[in-house]
Amino acid sequence: MLRRNPRTSWNSKESMPSVASTAYVDESAVVIGDVRIGESVYVGPCASIRADEATPIVIGDECNVQDGAIFHGLKGSSIKLGRKVSVAHGAVIHGPLTIGDESFIGFNSVVHASTVGERCFIGHRALVMGVTLKDGSFVPHGSVIDTQDKADALGPVPDSLKGFNAEVVEVNCEFASGYRAAR
Repeated sequence: MLRRNPRTSWNSKESMPSVASTAYVDESAVVIGDVRIGESVYVGPCASIRADEATPIVIGDECNVQDGAIFHGLKGSSIKLGRKVSVAHGAVIHGPLTIGDESFIGFNSVVHASTVGERCFIGHRALVMGVTLKDGSFVPHGSVIDTQDKADALGPVPDSLKGFNAEVVEVNCEFASGYRAAR
């Protein structure tokens, strides 16, 4: 469902989401306000992308927002995903936030008020809050990264996971195309 955001004291402009013609947004997903969804993006069932407080929310080309993921932000902030970013099932993406190209955000992870570099891998059930992750950072499953010292101490993505996001992106781009065709 695509909806206009309400007028508020901090945002007097009502906006409708814009969705590229090659993207797919599941009918059970809720997308509100100044949300800009790029080419070949897949937005899965029950995802919530609300730009009613944060604006804009930009989802770059070939990203995927999987089932039950939540996007929201603090008043007046924005969220920007680069290209080929995967946001897995149940993740919470809360602005202000930037996620670089080809990064993976794991199941039920929370990423808030941070800058995530390119080709990062944030494991399942991890918390990343108030930090900057350098390109290629690996956040192990279940980790809490809530200080810059912890972020700076992270190692690189292991070789065994380096191709994982590319596979997820490939599958979900095909979903975007296939589900659109099935309408």
